[in-house]
Amino acid sequence: MVKKIITSALPYVNNQPHLGNIIGCVLSGDVYSRFCKKNKEDVVYLCGTDEYGTAIEIEALKKNKKPIEICEENRIIHKKIYDWFQIDFDYFGRTTTESHTFKVQEIFKKIYSNGFFTENQIEQHFCENCENFLADRYVEGICKNCGFKDARGDQCDKCGHTYKSTDLIDPRCAICNSIPIIKGTNHLFFNLDLFKNQLIELYNSKNQFWSENGSSITKSWLDKELLPRCMTRDLKNKWGVPVPLKGYESKVFYVWFDAVIGYFTFLEECLKEKECNNNNDINNTISSWFKDGQLIQFMGKDNVFFHTIIFPSLIFATNQDLPLIEKLSATEFLLFENKKFSKSRGHGIFGMDLVNNELGSSDIWRYYLIKIRPKKNDSNFSFKHFVDTIKSDLNNNIGNFCNRVLKFIKSKCNRRIHIEISEDEDSIKLKEEVNSLYLQHKAFLSGIKLRDSLNVILEISRLGNEYVQKIISDKKDKGNGFSVAFSVIALLGQLLEPFVPEASSKLLKMCNLESKFYPEEFDLIKEHEINEEIVPLFNPIDDEIIEKFSKFMEN
Repeated sequence: MVKKIITSALPYVNNQPHLGNIIGCVLSGDVYSRFCKKNKEDVVYLCGTDEYGTAIEIEALKKNKKPIEICEENRIIHKKIYDWFQIDFDYFGRTTTESHTFKVQEIFKKIYSNGFFTENQIEQHFCENCENFLADRYVEGICKNCGFKDARGDQCDKCGHTYKSTDLIDPRCAICNSIPIIKGTNHLFFNLDLFKNQLIELYNSKNQFWSENGSSITKSWLDKELLPRCMTRDLKNKWGVPVPLKGYESKVFYVWFDAVIGYFTFLEECLKEKECNNNNDINNTISSWFKDGQLIQFMGKDNVFFHTIIFPSLIFATNQDLPLIEKLSATEFLLFENKKFSKSRGHGIFGMDLVNNELGSSDIWRYYLIKIRPKKNDSNFSFKHFVDTIKSDLNNNIGNFCNRVLKFIKSKCNRRIHIEISEDEDSIKLKEEVNSLYLQHKAFLSGIKLRDSLNVILEISRLGNEYVQKIISDKKDKGNGFSVAFSVIALLGQLLEPFVPEASSKLLKMCNLESKFYPEEFDLIKEHEINEEIVPLFNPIDDEIIEKFSKFMEN
């Protein structure tokens, strides 16, 4: 059986995630992971907090705290948000652990001994007031491309232009606002240019399994010259994985060097947890997953370069049996009412705005985010569209169909499903159409086409509703017809689980069924008894929620 290592790009803990962060990585990965597990596949779903780097250091300095304190506080917030969204990680790690430091340094030593690091002196800003070299994020100034006055040292947040920090106009220290000087400092450069041919081979063999944007972004990098990449940093508090090399005791690794290696750290830790009670040889288990595991990665499009260029090159440089990316699913950006999310400007909905359930259950938010998942183009969160979608898709379509049938079976059939006639024209047609859609749904999910697979569920429910309506209008045996329709509801209970797990559990409970693996094909349940309590599957978005939402529209 294929071993699937499903990962979501590690969320950075300098702030809390917004809706775009949720759908871009963790929710998409969760839906796919849940599908694979119901499909009897051998799966681990990995993620964890990315806790090193300059952004954390700067945040800590501004708040007069230690970097680890910022990480501890924000990790709790992240975990609370992911738990509320019902993200079912097999392992949720962090990069500030001894095991991760060991893994990063182990891989570095292997690459270094293989001769793929070169020492170079570079010109870098140095703040005499802070008595420290300034990494990219420690420098602010005017963008030479668009004139934005608060551009960061490596990229302008306004126009997206990237550059060297020394290219900034009127640079200043982000901590004390002093004008820095230019000074030479030694750093280690990874010879990325040496792996272009291997990267092209990887791209040619795997890009058909990558999302269109992931493929095009990767190709745009492969179409130009790849240059050696600086992989070490001078940070004031040395907030990063230490470089285990003489002469580099004051330096740490670039955050994207250690972050991608985090997937391997978390895989090992996850397998150790899973196997600790199984009396299996953990070393053989880990070796097997590293050798045969299929790496399937979810991320926003801004992280593609690090996962399809940097990460594979590091693996090539180790000359070891480590899993290379097999499938990649990258999202475009999600806007909020046609504007970018901004915590500082109070624009958008962030995770902690939802965890008290005042804006509805996690299921309706999971559903809508998947429904508008920005696959090929940026998409927009519109509250009006959100309300209309939940009403039409969940309340009026799926919810109405399920409650309509279950209430009839409870009140008119004494909770019994009993199919006497299943070979009539309407039942045969329903069974064939639902089975065809069911197989299509699974194919879409297998190909990580989440929106398409969700739309198939709606179509199955619509067919069921249509069938029931025809039974009523034709004045046929309603007990038999509603019993046939029950099988469609039972199938929906299974299909909804990766998308809206709470509603799926509620529906299966009303049906007196359990969560199980996907069947080979759709078939009718001819004898069964449902539970006594039948409740609405989805609560409507009421005026109270709409009123509470209005405060988010003010900005």
